[in-house]
Amino acid sequence: MKNSQYKANYQQSYRVWSCLLVLLLGIGGFTLPGCPPENGTPPNGDNNDGTYTGSAVAPGLLFEIKDVVIPADNRPEVSFTLTDNLGNPVPLKELTDLRFALAYLAEEPGMGGATRFVNYTPRVRAGVTQATSDSARLGGTSQKANGSFIYKFNTALPDDFVQSATHQMGAQATRAYPVNDQVYPAESIYRFRPDDAVVTATREVVSTETCNSCHTRLEAHGGGIRREVQHCIVCHTPQTFDDVTGRNLDFAEMIHKIHRGQNLPSVQDGEPYILADLDFSQVAFPQDIRNCAVCHTDAPHAEVYLEQPTKSACVACHDRTWFGNRDEVPEGYDMHVGGQQVNDNLCAQCHTPTAPGSSPIFEAHMRPRDSAAAPGLRFEITNIEVLPDETSGGRLRITFDTLDKDDLLYADLSELGTMGVTLAYPAPEFEVAVREPIVGGGGPRGVLTANQDGSFSYTFALRLPNLPDETFAVAMDGRVSFNFRGQNYNQGTSSNAYSLFTLDGSAPTARRAIVDEQKCNQCHDEIRFHGESRVGVNLCVMCHNVNATDVARRPGEAMPPESINFKDLIHSIHRGEDLANDFTVYGFGNRAHDFTDVRFPGRLESCNICHLAGTEQVPIAPEALSTMVTHEGELIREVFPERAACTSCHDHLMTNVHAILATDNGVETCATCHGSGSSFSVDWVHQLSP
Repeated sequence: MKNSQYKANYQQSYRVWSCLLVLLLGIGGFTLPGCPPENGTPPNGDNNDGTYTGSAVAPGLLFEIKDVVIPADNRPEVSFTLTDNLGNPVPLKELTDLRFALAYLAEEPGMGGATRFVNYTPRVRAGVTQATSDSARLGGTSQKANGSFIYKFNTALPDDFVQSATHQMGAQATRAYPVNDQVYPAESIYRFRPDDAVVTATREVVSTETCNSCHTRLEAHGGGIRREVQHCIVCHTPQTFDDVTGRNLDFAEMIHKIHRGQNLPSVQDGEPYILADLDFSQVAFPQDIRNCAVCHTDAPHAEVYLEQPTKSACVACHDRTWFGNRDEVPEGYDMHVGGQQVNDNLCAQCHTPTAPGSSPIFEAHMRPRDSAAAPGLRFEITNIEVLPDETSGGRLRITFDTLDKDDLLYADLSELGTMGVTLAYPAPEFEVAVREPIVGGGGPRGVLTANQDGSFSYTFALRLPNLPDETFAVAMDGRVSFNFRGQNYNQGTSSNAYSLFTLDGSAPTARRAIVDEQKCNQCHDEIRFHGESRVGVNLCVMCHNVNATDVARRPGEAMPPESINFKDLIHSIHRGEDLANDFTVYGFGNRAHDFTDVRFPGRLESCNICHLAGTEQVPIAPEALSTMVTHEGELIREVFPERAACTSCHDHLMTNVHAILATDNGVETCATCHGSGSSFSVDWVHQLSP
């Protein structure tokens, strides 16, 4: 935020709390500027115009549709309430917008039993049809004396509308609260049948909660006021097309294509996927796109993709498959194996949910690592010894098991493509990391011994530093190759056998925990990099420590090196396209990885997307060290730990200057203003808008 925004928000906060204080103390006859008059209690009787005029005493907006009736003129009438966070009715004069969209659920001919909503209020714009909301908006709204509302549609339903069909209404409202000058949005979803029978048929293929595990809070259209999937699908029906590109905006097709993004066959062929003025061709799904269950889960109809395949849903991802006449296959397209398909009625005959079937859906989307062909790999360190050495702190020897997916021991480690072991020290903030290869790769190599019980022992070539009271960490990495459907794949270890030890046998100190790996896995499925071989955040932070840079991979003309400390690296990668400066890191094969096009799917303000509770606060743990960037023995820059955490996201020059000025003789004073409870606390600065 800019300083002016800080000031405005502080003033708004002051006004809210001041007003509430006046109300709580009951100071009669006294009103602060911007405070609501009286106490917001609704009047007992009607006003002259028959509407409620009391003013709410609290911020927020809660929207609930109570009933929908369809009178003789076929123009639906909606009864609903809008209240503040304390349950007080919100006056009509504080509403800035109100919209209602209505659709019915239909099984259209040729859809193979699948259902879609049909919107009652489509419009034609720029020559294309778009489902939308009713046009009456605030003009069709009246408020009763008790504070509740009635909305009357401009649109009349057709005389032959299906009264036994499930009808679904998606509504949105925005309220400008005069006390803090904040605008609050709210939505309401309502299902009914005009014949008053119980609603049994719905379409709930994905849930908002599942989407928000990556997206934090779904937001679209005009400031992000539409946030519920069940609202989206009332308008994103097969009726709706983009008025700029002409592309279909049916929810299933649009969402599949957006999520596949840069890996769409059409995009790979050079045709960008653009909707209106938004180019989704650079979207990178953060895990294997074949993992359909990452989205299709925890919803009543989550398995519809298995049970009711349709061309529109499938061709959204596989968009270079041709279902038309064999003699008219466009260049770059592949003819559908099953031949021409004029509708969806035959899809499920071949595309059964699972085997047997000529082309079962589950097996077609199976990730190689989940197949029967994948052998599995897992390491377990069963013993750690420090062998005496007269010239050092000793030599490390570990004993370990190497197991497949059936928990059977690998008798010959040469079956593995690569295998290594990493040592890092000291905890709780690692500064040094050394990896020694056991199978494949180059570098110093110790002694591997096969034991009679099927385990192996490895003695490091490295001699340990004489640090008897410090904590060391050791972890393993590796992968095994296998063939699946005629292609070779790598499967990495499922466990890195991360272990802590000390030279004198005292209790080790764990490396400070900052992120919750399960939170990472909500988007990434699992944290796995470097050719599938290295898994888990605890292994990442061993090598990606405060002294680590990409100097070994970066070409001379691209010097100086870049820090790859985990904190700096992950913040900058996730900030991606919102960074002020280029962020490029060189990796294996001396390849440049430019992360300035990364699109983060969530809300970056929400640090708890990744962080363990409280670990994003300042002051940070005293054991946290500065990020150090050196080159050829010279210190290029030192970034103190709190500055490093903040400026790897907020990388503007002035933010860095601000952080430097807040450092006094090597002591960061960030917590003075940004500490918990302070004027510009981390929580306050990063709070989401309503």
